[in-house]
Amino acid sequence: MSFANDVRNELARIIPEKECCKKAELSALLLTSARISRQTGSLYNLEAVVEKAATARKIFKLLKSQELQSSVRMEKRRRFTKTRVYLVNTPIENEQGLAKINSLVFIEDARIKPQVNQELLSKACCRKAFLRGLFLNRGFINRPEGEYHLELVLNDAKLAADIQRILLRFKISARLGERKNHLLLYIKESEKIVDFLRVVGASSALLEFENVRIIKSMRNNVNRQVNCETANLAKTIDAAVRQIELIKKLVALDGWEGIPDKYIELAQLRIDFPDNALSELGTMLDPPLSKSGVAYRMRKLEEYADKRLQSK
Repeated sequence: MSFANDVRNELARIIPEKECCKKAELSALLLTSARISRQTGSLYNLEAVVEKAATARKIFKLLKSQELQSSVRMEKRRRFTKTRVYLVNTPIENEQGLAKINSLVFIEDARIKPQVNQELLSKACCRKAFLRGLFLNRGFINRPEGEYHLELVLNDAKLAADIQRILLRFKISARLGERKNHLLLYIKESEKIVDFLRVVGASSALLEFENVRIIKSMRNNVNRQVNCETANLAKTIDAAVRQIELIKKLVALDGWEGIPDKYIELAQLRIDFPDNALSELGTMLDPPLSKSGVAYRMRKLEEYADKRLQSK
C-alpha cells in the first residue's frame, strides 16, 4: 500500500467531534466528489463518487449526522486507473433536505458550484476539517523516502485560489500548477508537508514522515562530510605528488646541498612521508610549525624550485 493511501485511511477514520467541523469536512468531500441531478419521485439526488470504501463510509456517516439518509454501493467503472468506485446516493425529497445540502455546498442550476462556503470556515478547527476532507478526495503525497511532494488536484481556478488562501492561514504556501487539464496545488518543502499533515490530523503518517526525514537528513550530512573529506584528501595527494616531483627534480639538478638550509628539512620530510598532510609534517619539524606555517614554507620552496628549474 502506498504512503498516500496510508494517509487517506488514517484521515478517513477521523470523525470530528464538533458539529461545525463535521459540516466543514462534509462540505469539502461533497465539493470534490458529488454531483446533483433531478430525480423522479424526489426533488434531487445527490451522488458522491469516491475511490475508497473508507471515504464512502465517512461521507455516509457525516451525511447521517446532518439527518440525511444515504445508501452506499460499489460499482465497476473506469475512473482514472481505477475500475472500482463507491457511490453514496442521497435522495433529496423536500425543500428542507435541499436547504441542508445548500448549507454545505452551493447549488446553482441543478449543479454544485466549485466554490468554498466561507461561512463554514470561520474557525481554525473547521478549516482543518475542510482540508482533511479535501485531501481525502483530491490529495496525494509521495513516500518520504523519495522526493518530497504533496498535491491537491482541482478543476477550477477560483476554487484553487480559495484553497491556496486557506493554506496560507496555516502558513503553508502551495504553488499552483497544471497537469493534464487539471489544476493542482503542490508543496515541495518537507517542513510545509509536515505542517500540512499536522493540520489535517494525520498523526501516524506525520511520525513516519518525520522519522524518514531525520534518517535522510543524517545520511545526507554523512555523505556531504565524506565527500568533503574525500575531496580534501584528493587535493592533499595531488599537492604532495607535485611537491615531491619538484623536490626530486631539484635534487637531481643540484643535490641536497643545493637546497637552501631553511627548506631542506621540510623537503626531506616531504620525500620520506609522501602520504602525510602538511599539519603532520609540521609536528616533525624542529622547531614544530603550524599548518599555515608549513604551507607558507612549502609554497616558498616550490617557488624556489620553479625558478631554479626554469633557469637551468
